[in-house]
This record gives sequence, structure tokens and C-alpha cells, in this order.
Amino acid sequence: MSHPAPARRTVRPARAAVVIAVALALPLVAACSRDTDRSSAGTDDKDRPAESSSAFPVTIEHAFGSTTIEQEPQRIVSIGFTDHDALLALGVEPVAIREWYGDHDYVWPWAEEALGDHEPELLPADDLSIEEVAALQPDLIIGQYVDLEKGEFEQLSQLADTVAQPADHPSFGAPWQLMTRNLGAAVGKAEEADALVEEVEGLFETARSEHPEFEGRGLAYAGVYGDSSASYYVETDGSTRMRVLQDLGFVVPADLAALGSDTFYHDISAENLDLLEQDVVLWEPANIDLLPEVQENRLYANLDVAQEGRDLFLTDPVVAGAMAHASVLSLPVVLEALLPELTRAVGNLDQ
Repeated sequence: MSHPAPARRTVRPARAAVVIAVALALPLVAACSRDTDRSSAGTDDKDRPAESSSAFPVTIEHAFGSTTIEQEPQRIVSIGFTDHDALLALGVEPVAIREWYGDHDYVWPWAEEALGDHEPELLPADDLSIEEVAALQPDLIIGQYVDLEKGEFEQLSQLADTVAQPADHPSFGAPWQLMTRNLGAAVGKAEEADALVEEVEGLFETARSEHPEFEGRGLAYAGVYGDSSASYYVETDGSTRMRVLQDLGFVVPADLAALGSDTFYHDISAENLDLLEQDVVLWEPANIDLLPEVQENRLYANLDVAQEGRDLFLTDPVVAGAMAHASVLSLPVVLEALLPELTRAVGNLDQ
């Protein structure tokens, strides 16, 4: 599946043009903010790449050890499904990026201005072709939002310096802050990456201070996928997207956290949809055609969370895509669209 996540209530961007403009302005803000205070919301020191007195050489730890990049790379192949957002925001033009999903030329709307006239090669979303990567003659291959296997890493490392997904996190589950900083360090733009992260974290800090009612509320991040019949899943602490919601003050309920954090999602059966009886449920249907099956599921429809209007559905493809990407360029789109609906859902707890 392309992504098991990426409506009775439809979440649509209230001011999409404004939001996307904010996202596209972030690289400029970052360039002007290199000397700002380094405080960070939602990011531990362990989620920062090692500092160095100069950009290169730089060593980046990852799932298969560490990679030292001796000099500024010129031909960067981005194999992570969302990594190009951060690279483009940093003013870096990779020679190739990874396809994922969605009917867009190269990138989604929030990254179009950052892309400009650049036309990178597109690597297929399915199996990564080592031969195709080799033909691009890269001097850096990097993948953060990816599930690179050790054998693939070893093959790619014979072609060029290769940085795999972060260690100590499941694939597709590293904090967006860490992935952004790793990408920045790899291309010699660590300070700019810090500034980008801090700018977006500032948006989260503002949202969290303006919405204290989110603090400590249990949120189930749920989805449905499949071709003709529904398969249900939830995302927990191992999910980058759930981490975004935790940055707003929400928590993973204990019975969902018990499923584990070793992977970014967990399948649940239709008979176990009562696991979604939480303060709030946010649905991201990977297959929108299956949404009626969710809404008509008798067990789910009878839950208090559904009866009381404490659920919301990401059916706008741009908003759902922005949440799926969870990048420095897409997260402002997420906040603009989700905050009013999350406020509504949490507000229904007190009625």
C-alpha cells in the first residue's frame, strides 16, 4: 500500500492560499533567523545531529551506523518519500526525488514555489532500483522518511555516501524535527535547518498556548485502507504523524500505546473498533472510497466518540497529504486546517 494513512466531517483548509504562502515563506524566515535562540518545543537534544565547528566533514548517525560526509555534496539523490520538502526549503535542488502518491508534478502544492523550475528525476515509489540510482552519479544518497533495508544501504553505500533513516525510531516514525536537521546537516545547512525547525515549532507553541484544552486529551489516529474491503489501523507513538499531534498536547491513550511503538501503525479488526472510544478520533482514510464503510460500521457508529461528534475525517486530499508529509513546508497547512476541527471535537467533550 502507498501509505496506510496517506467525512461525516470534512476537514478543508479555511484559507489554503494563505497557509501555503506561510509555508513557502519559511525558507526566507530561516535564512534571516540563523542567530535566533535555540530553544525548541517537542525536540530533545538527542534528536539533534552532532554539532561541528564547520559544515564539513559531518558525521550523521542512522539505523545502520554512521556516515561521514567529507565535503559539500553536489549531486544529491533523495530517496525518502517526503525528504525533498526539507531539502527544497533549504534551497537545495536534489537531482532525484522519490515518488509517493497524489496527482502532482514532482511535489505537492506547499512545495511548488520552493521547487521553482527545477525538474528532478523521479524515482518510483515501489522498489528502489540501485541501477537507476547509480545512473544518476550521486555523491550523496539520503533517506529519512523511508524503510531502507540493510542490504539496500550497503549497495547504495558503494555508489556514494549514504545516510539511512534515523536510529532509535521505527521506519516512518522519526520526529520531523530530527529528519529535517539530519537533512540540513548532510548538505551543509545545519543552521538553516535549525531555523526552519524553530519557526515551525513556534507555530506549534502558539497553537498549544491558545488551546490548553488539548493538553492530555487522548487521541486515536485511525485510518482505513484496502482495495474493496476495509482494513483498519491506528498509529501510536511510533508514528511521525502522531508525534505532530502530541506536539499540540494530545496523548496516545494507554490502551493504544500498549500496542507498541516498534512500528508506525497497527492493524485492528473491525470487531475491535471499540479501541477508538477515546476523547477524540482523527481519521485519515488512505482509500476515500472506503469511508462509507467506516461511517456505516455499527460498532463504530454506536461509540460515544462518534455519537457526540468528537471525530473528524481528513477527506481533503491536500490536508491529508500535508499531514502524511509532516514536513516543515506542509505542517503550517496542517495546523490551519486541523485546529478549528480539533477545537470543535474537544469542545464536544464538555457538552
